[in-house]
Amino acid sequence: MLIAATLMAMVAPPPAPPPVEADEIVVTAVRRKCHVRLADRLLSDSEFSAHAEEWAKGKPVRVAAPDSASYKCLAKIAFRLAEKGVRLIEFVDSQARPGHESPEPRR
Repeated sequence: MLIAATLMAMVAPPPAPPPVEADEIVVTAVRRKCHVRLADRLLSDSEFSAHAEEWAKGKPVRVAAPDSASYKCLAKIAFRLAEKGVRLIEFVDSQARPGHESPEPRR
C-alpha cells in the first residue's frame, strides 16, 4: 500500500501554474506616427523597451489593431517587438471585441 501511494505521488503531474494575463497594447497611427498604448496610456520608447523585456521572457502580449491602425504601423511595431526578442505576439481585431470600436474606418 505504501509503495503504491509513493508511485502515485511520483507519477502525478505537478499542479499547473495559474494562467498569466496577457498585456494588451493598442496600436494607432496618427499623422504618419505610430502610437502604442497600454492600459490607456501612451508608451514612451523607454517604457516600450521595459515592457518588451517582460514579453521577451514569455509574458503574453496581444496587439489590438483598430481600423485606424495602418498595416505599415502594425508591421513597424511587430519588427520592434521582434528586435527586443519577443517571439510570441497575438494580433486581435479590436473591431470584433465589444467596446473597442474605432471611430475611423481603415482606408
